[in-house]
Amino acid sequence: MQRPVQLKKSIGFILFILVFFLSVTLTARAEEKTLLTRIEKKETPTLTRIVLSFSHLPQFRSEHSGQRVDLFVEDAQASPELHNLPEDEKVVKIILTQKPQRFLISILLRRSPEQVETHLKADKNQLIMDIYWAESNATRPSVAFRIADMPVKKAGHRAARFQQASPWQDRWYDFFRYYRSAWTVQLPLNFRLHPLPALIRDEKSPLWPLQEYADNGMFLSLIQAAAALTDLDQQQVYLRDLMLAEAQLRTGAVAAGLARLDDLIKIQGDEQARVEYLTAYGTALEGSPLVARIQLRQLRSRMDIDDPLLPFVQLLLAETALAAQEDGDALRALRDLPFEWPDTLLPYAELRTADALAGSGEGAEALTIYQQVEAEPELFDVCLFSAGRAADTAFSHQEYLLASRLYRRLIEPLKDQPEEAMALFASGAAAYEAGDLGWGMIELQRATLEHPDTEGGDRAALRLLDLKVVKDGELGLAQVVPEYAGLGQTSQYRPVREESLFKQALGLYLLMDYRQSVDDLMTFRRDYRNSPLQREVVLLLQEQIPKVVHQLLAEKNDLQAVVLVEQNRNLLLRSGFDKAFLYDVASAFERLGLYERAGRALLYLFDQTAGQADQQAVYLPLVRSYLKREEYQQASEYAGRYLNLYPQGDDAGALFSLLLDAFDRQGKNQELLDWLNQQERPRSVELEVRAAWIYWKLGQWGRVIDSLEWVRNSGQELEVKEMALLGEAYYQERQNRKAENIYRGLFDDQAYAAQAKYRFAQLLLRRQERGAALNLLDQLVAEDTDSSWAKLARDLLIQEQR
Repeated sequence: MQRPVQLKKSIGFILFILVFFLSVTLTARAEEKTLLTRIEKKETPTLTRIVLSFSHLPQFRSEHSGQRVDLFVEDAQASPELHNLPEDEKVVKIILTQKPQRFLISILLRRSPEQVETHLKADKNQLIMDIYWAESNATRPSVAFRIADMPVKKAGHRAARFQQASPWQDRWYDFFRYYRSAWTVQLPLNFRLHPLPALIRDEKSPLWPLQEYADNGMFLSLIQAAAALTDLDQQQVYLRDLMLAEAQLRTGAVAAGLARLDDLIKIQGDEQARVEYLTAYGTALEGSPLVARIQLRQLRSRMDIDDPLLPFVQLLLAETALAAQEDGDALRALRDLPFEWPDTLLPYAELRTADALAGSGEGAEALTIYQQVEAEPELFDVCLFSAGRAADTAFSHQEYLLASRLYRRLIEPLKDQPEEAMALFASGAAAYEAGDLGWGMIELQRATLEHPDTEGGDRAALRLLDLKVVKDGELGLAQVVPEYAGLGQTSQYRPVREESLFKQALGLYLLMDYRQSVDDLMTFRRDYRNSPLQREVVLLLQEQIPKVVHQLLAEKNDLQAVVLVEQNRNLLLRSGFDKAFLYDVASAFERLGLYERAGRALLYLFDQTAGQADQQAVYLPLVRSYLKREEYQQASEYAGRYLNLYPQGDDAGALFSLLLDAFDRQGKNQELLDWLNQQERPRSVELEVRAAWIYWKLGQWGRVIDSLEWVRNSGQELEVKEMALLGEAYYQERQNRKAENIYRGLFDDQAYAAQAKYRFAQLLLRRQERGAALNLLDQLVAEDTDSSWAKLARDLLIQEQR
């Protein structure tokens, strides 16, 4: 009688457990939201397919109204790793909005579609939306208010640079006459030790003869006389050594003078300020103006206003600032001082003030002082730094006569020095501008003949080319364009290269060789991004690219035209261009023709050229666009179609390489091998090297050897990394002698020596040459402690020594 009751209890317990677990499962399942993990898009001219992948099959409903499609997905949300699709010519934006009980996916379109169909693909948890397009290009402005990549005009220096018109526009021939890249005759500042207050005033002092020598500037005699003095007391010895140190500084024995001053500093005698001043002067002479400035600042902070040495300290402080290119500090050191300059220092203080003004951008004020100083030309003779800066300032302010005189004064003092070439060039340039054409040409030619391959010589050569254009016009320009190109390639000085290469491109433009001009300007724009000529480069490109594109399209070079537009996309967008130009570039470049969106346009062009020879040229850019959009299946399909139709086509090699890329990205190793193993596939050095690395990745060592040996047999040398790969392939295939020959040649290569020695040791072990192998492993371990090959070598040593 108990059994039915017991049975009922057991069944009840089991049912309870089942219901409990079922409820837990259902609760957990209810709490687990469906995740939107991926959004993909595939397109043809008449269809856009949007594929939404979810973690579980979703429940949804859709609504379509005009240029908007809404999907309402129940209990769903976007995955944190989700990447939204970019905007393009058809889809403006995909907006994801999280609601309390549902997930809203809104798709904004540039124009109303003909039909929208949405369905589920259960086996892949995907929701697929097919948007069918009519042939019309009509677009409603309310949605298509802005193309995605169109840069917004903003205020600021960068925007202004691109929107500002060039002063040379419509007067480009004047560019050759008047434009010169900035230059200076930069000379070192020679520090000058001015006569200091007398140390000895008592004519009966044994040091008086030394003071007389000093007063007469006979410092070598002073040094000789000082050595003969004896029986001096301590103070006299101190003063003698100070006078001797000063004489040594004045006669070029700087190291000896500084050593003596170093001893005197420690004494802390009555003339401590003079000792420290001379020490700072000597330090500056030795090429350490920054250190000298620190010493002078410390000294000045301890000096009284009425100290007779203060003006000397202040002037030297300004000069060390000038030498350190701190012109503002120099100007502050020379102005608003609590003393009057002594007569001996005043001319130099005024000259250094002009130098500081010129270096601070106050050229007009500096020029006034320089013009006054020129009345005493001997001052410029001893201050060549100032003469150079005065000449540069006069030239930049179009005071060409003054500049010519000053530059000419520099030529003789700078003879046989590196700066002579720049002085000759500057003298010639200034003389020409001042109207002395004969002398100007002579000086420019001297610079080129006497100082080739210097900045002065190169600038003079460049100026002579300019003057030929000025003199002979278009004929002269045609003659000198190649010379501009040569100078732009050979000059070691970047400003000269920039100016020469730009003038070459400008000359080609004026000679109506637009295609070569555009090529050169694009290269210039890439290589000289910070050039002050970038504005002019942009203007010339904006004017010429449409002309070149029209030329290319007239020659049926559609691919080159598309590439040219893509390379200069942002530049063209800034200038704007009409729909006719877009249609000429590629029939379907709707709106603005952006290259990453060009896949749709190219696909349209592909369909339009079906059955025509022109279609061949569309495959390569089309496949590239698919690869850029990570649509590898389509990329491999079109590349494979081309290779089947045109195995000897012009783009066969490039498309074969892209085909390998597409298969590699999809992980389709078997397809990679099938295509690589075809007998009639395209072959080139680049492709065989690429194939070798793929074979290596797939462990096909024999194929690695075949590809790399094909390269070698073609007469092309392999790079070191490919030689190492070939050695590894021979090693894996147990072709020991060939592997040894290759590895032996890599012993001295820093990157691959460890691998080569380790493998060579293994090859020796294969030949039972254990002693030689162990020696090589020992050498490797001793030379290399970090690489993985060295660690393998240590492990092999331990194994072999057991």
